[in-house]
Amino acid sequence: MRVFSKLSKHRLKLFGGNKSTQPSSGKQRVLFVSHEATRTGAPMIILNILRHFHQHCDIQCETILHNGGQLVAEFASVSTVDCLNLPRQAGDELKNKVSKIISRERGNRPTIAICNSMESRHIAEEIASHDIPIIFLVHELPSSYSEEDYENVFRYSDQVVFPAQAVREAAKQKTSLPESKINVLPQGLLKPQFGQGISREVAREQIRKELRLPAESFIVLGCGTLDLRKGIDHFANIARETLKQNSQPEPIHFVWLGEGPRWTHSPFHYVKLDLETSGCSPFVHFIGERANVEPFFMGSDVFLMSSRVDPFPCVIHEAMAAGIPIITFAQNGGASEAIAGGCGLAVPYGNYVETANSIRLLKNQPEIANAIRYASKERVQTKYKFSTYAEKLVELAEEIAKTKMLAKPRLYIENQAA
Repeated sequence: MRVFSKLSKHRLKLFGGNKSTQPSSGKQRVLFVSHEATRTGAPMIILNILRHFHQHCDIQCETILHNGGQLVAEFASVSTVDCLNLPRQAGDELKNKVSKIISRERGNRPTIAICNSMESRHIAEEIASHDIPIIFLVHELPSSYSEEDYENVFRYSDQVVFPAQAVREAAKQKTSLPESKINVLPQGLLKPQFGQGISREVAREQIRKELRLPAESFIVLGCGTLDLRKGIDHFANIARETLKQNSQPEPIHFVWLGEGPRWTHSPFHYVKLDLETSGCSPFVHFIGERANVEPFFMGSDVFLMSSRVDPFPCVIHEAMAAGIPIITFAQNGGASEAIAGGCGLAVPYGNYVETANSIRLLKNQPEIANAIRYASKERVQTKYKFSTYAEKLVELAEEIAKTKMLAKPRLYIENQAA
């Protein structure tokens, strides 16, 4: 028995567009929870999951956001959206708002909730207190959260999904988790067509012209929020080491995509100060956020992931799809799993000299870079399909819903009859 009936092509047309985002009593309600709606990895993941459920399941999609962001309209195009605009902590106001959302359709409580990121744990706990099943997507490594946080999430979640074995193993070291609740599902490439919208030659010319760099410049790309977790200081120090070693006539430039705090005494403030003092500032560019990052991935020569902690970043899949050779620190998360089998280079954590050597290797030996390009594109297209990931979540949600139906048949009969 299929709990969330698939829509036929005909019904997809009937329920397409804005009409399907309005509350429709009688359809099973599925909640999607995100801590925010920014253009960062975790919100993009839950947004794409939501889109898959909306397209392939005959359900009523509803989103709960702790806080807003640039993608609120995207969430609203495929679901109703409740933005709590509250601090990310437990409290009476959070409890009351979540309770009102759950009970707003009399006789039609939500069937299940998919909660994304440890930052959503307080909303998830309130949802679970109403006896609504939870699938919790844990993207984070446990260094940023307490043992109690993890114990609570594991206790009230029906199933926990990790994106990589490294994240699962790190969580198990924090606290115990029943094997029956554990799932390891890598999320895959968010945009299947990424890397096909612009040619490498056009992208190379375009970004060098935009950044006013020499046409022959070798570009090392970084991407993420301007903070220490993403390792902007590592990125800058690797740039300094690489520039010190470089004896070739072609200039090497380091470009960082992404925004974050730039005020005095922020990490960025001191990174810029170090670059200016060392004389490397003209070769390191922090260009802010871009709505379309594809040209930068296609037109750069190396992708450098300098993160201290990064469980399974979406940018790794984008780099693989763009065919840009990846260099990452080992032991900083699941990136090394993604680039296994010759799809990139993992260097010792925090070793600037070894990282600089790897950059120069890829610059000076294009045959090695090209082999990585081919292998990584092949791997992301076969192993990391987002549609496969999302469909497995549908199957997991249906299995939980069927189990609950057998345990509490009256509740689900009432839901269907409402």
